[in-house]
Amino acid sequence: MARSRRVLCLVAAVAAVLHASWTFVPGPLRRQAVPLAASAAVLAPLPAFADGVDAAAKKLADVSYPMVKAVDWATTDVLDKYMAKVPTTMEFSKAILDLSVSLDPKLVKDAVAAHKKAVDAMGPDFVTPLKNHEEVTVALAKMFAAAPKDKIKAVFDATPSVKELNAAWYAQMPKADADATFVAFKELAEAVKAAPVAQVAPVAAPSMDGPIGMAAKKLADASYPMIKSLDWAGTGVLDKYVAKTPATKESIAAFLDAGLAMDPKLIQGATQAHLDALKEVDGKLVTSLKGHEEVTVAIAKLIASAPPATIKKVFDTVPNIQGLNADWFATMPMTDAIKSYQAFLETATAVAAAKR
Repeated sequence: MARSRRVLCLVAAVAAVLHASWTFVPGPLRRQAVPLAASAAVLAPLPAFADGVDAAAKKLADVSYPMVKAVDWATTDVLDKYMAKVPTTMEFSKAILDLSVSLDPKLVKDAVAAHKKAVDAMGPDFVTPLKNHEEVTVALAKMFAAAPKDKIKAVFDATPSVKELNAAWYAQMPKADADATFVAFKELAEAVKAAPVAQVAPVAAPSMDGPIGMAAKKLADASYPMIKSLDWAGTGVLDKYVAKTPATKESIAAFLDAGLAMDPKLIQGATQAHLDALKEVDGKLVTSLKGHEEVTVAIAKLIASAPPATIKKVFDTVPNIQGLNADWFATMPMTDAIKSYQAFLETATAVAAAKR
């Protein structure tokens, strides 16, 4: 989804912490990061890793805060232009999902909670106080520090034109701030590289049984003709919506609240379902019917794991969602759209019934 791509692009930028070669800022700082000696990773006690990541992340937050304040986070023009010009690739989607299923669920939840606190504290310019920026940066650093380093590097390597994206991002910042941020970023990279990897037990995609599973499978079958008609590498309706619709504090907070309320295992399972579906995609990033069914069931069960009021608030706060839906369905054959809508209502009823 296009809105998701904004988040994924930011994740890709963070993933660059672990990449050996940097091109974030121009000039003399464009050089390779110094690798840590393997002996240091073996000999240092575990608490030292945590302290090192915490301290380095806090320093990065403090140094980067002037740049954070300089960005219009309601529109993030650089990312919007990037998404409009650069299509999603299967390699990028796979790398993001492969990393996601390997992240420690507790650390992911901690990072989401830190973001929620930061959103609650931010002003009309979408800039949060320094304390909250520090908490978010530390939470993200811990999350990535515990992840497999090769999978984070794979995200960076698979992100289309990531060097150009980063160059454009930093080009709009004062050079002194960009240079200082780069140095702090490199120090954090060294701490992250040295940190031990958390072992995360795999979670399979949810089964299709039960009322929710059966209703969601019916929705998947009814909507599949519409799914096949789209080029998911460049979903024009959604890309235009993202480019023209600024984010709101209310919608961001609602999304984060929903994420915090969902079952972590079902989040992992839904991510795994997407990863499995990618194995069968065609040139337009359309998966098989079976893959679409598994993804739809996983999402339905995931949504059902959160309180109905929390999910409803997401829909209520998304800006101009009725216009988005109208534009979206206008591109579809009317018969397919009606069948999909009817199946959607049945799925919604099954989800609501599960909460009673």
